[in-house]
Amino acid sequence: MSATPETTRTLELLHESRLTPKQYLILILGMLASMIEGFDIVVISYTAPAISADWGVPAAEMGLVFSSGVLGMTLGAMFLSWLADRYGRRIMVSLTLLISGVATCAVVFASNAVELVILRAIAGLALGVLVASLAPLIGEFSPLRHRILIVSILVAAASAGAMLGGLLTAAYISSIGWQGIFLYAGLITVVLGVLIQWLVPESIAFVMKRDPQRALAKVNRTLQYIGQRTVAELPALSIAASQESASVKSLLVTHRRWPTLLTWSAFFTGFVVVYFISSWMPQVLSNAGLSQERAIQGTTAIPFGSLFGTMLIGWMTRWLGLNQLVAINFALGTLCIFAMAVLVNDIGTLPFELVWSMLFIIGITLMGAFSNLYNVVLVIYPAQIRSTGLGWAAGLGRAGAVISPVLAGLLIGLEVSMPMLFVCFALPALAAALCVLATPMRELS
Repeated sequence: MSATPETTRTLELLHESRLTPKQYLILILGMLASMIEGFDIVVISYTAPAISADWGVPAAEMGLVFSSGVLGMTLGAMFLSWLADRYGRRIMVSLTLLISGVATCAVVFASNAVELVILRAIAGLALGVLVASLAPLIGEFSPLRHRILIVSILVAAASAGAMLGGLLTAAYISSIGWQGIFLYAGLITVVLGVLIQWLVPESIAFVMKRDPQRALAKVNRTLQYIGQRTVAELPALSIAASQESASVKSLLVTHRRWPTLLTWSAFFTGFVVVYFISSWMPQVLSNAGLSQERAIQGTTAIPFGSLFGTMLIGWMTRWLGLNQLVAINFALGTLCIFAMAVLVNDIGTLPFELVWSMLFIIGITLMGAFSNLYNVVLVIYPAQIRSTGLGWAAGLGRAGAVISPVLAGLLIGLEVSMPMLFVCFALPALAAALCVLATPMRELS
């Protein structure tokens, strides 16, 4: 391959729009890792009835099992995501897949809820780091022109993994048992971790930012491997950028503080409304008079809509700014929730197709906007702190996921009407829209 100094004028050494077969392979492996992550998060929910029946675990103990995985993800994302910025995206993605896979396989040998809590917490810690490492790795191997769309598809793959995993669990749990579900899920996760370590090189952006003086040879080996043109020299990088520590302090320096606080607020308020919709919608539909089957079918419209909305927003960034699109869809989601507030008491009398369509639109707008918050973070932070920035935003945001169901339960206990409950949870969606709209869409070097 020939060298070309012209490609070194910016940090973008990859062709602006061309994807090579090796890049497609890297992206496919990333999508599979995201699907595995999406399923691993919810596998305990799918298997919980069988575990409770088998072990006689009371609801309170199963609640601890559920919470252990979420808590592990939160702590991993916030306090361990810096490892990806210090040691590399590829090694952390493969390592966290291996750890999560082994912990998931080990559930087969668990004999009580305490052991299950420990194993799910370990898997959660690994998955928290995976979430903060995978999107930067795949984003940094994506052409600039298609990067936001590719990361949107990556995030949507997690929802697809959760749904596909649910279908497979329902089909096979009776024949292989709940232990078999964990065993096969864990083995697939381990195999994927090995494949990524074997087939995916370290991202070029990470190599350049972490070791700019000796990066040229490594960068050219990677460019050769993925079928891109090699370069004669690398762009000049500031010493300060290459030596910057990956820590929360770097996120809060003067020129990054306001955008960081805005993205944290957007994640927090987004998690509040998303988890309200996810947690309470089946109950709301049942209370409105729909059968249990219809309530579940209606709720599934939301993740289906999320898949379309996440990718649609990524595709539309060719014509409109990312923060504008995310803000518009949060605002449209707010209007949808207000519409639900007006109609919630009459849902049982409405045609089911209309109810399903309304929930599908909520998935497209609200959930699609929320999923693309990950893209917002990847845009504003430079390579040397990108995983740390994503980890802290997602980790702090999950506090909203913890508060949301509790707050909804408290309001219901205070006999707040269902329409007013929806109005209360529409406000965080509007707040998220305003936070994203105020976030500057440029890299905060």
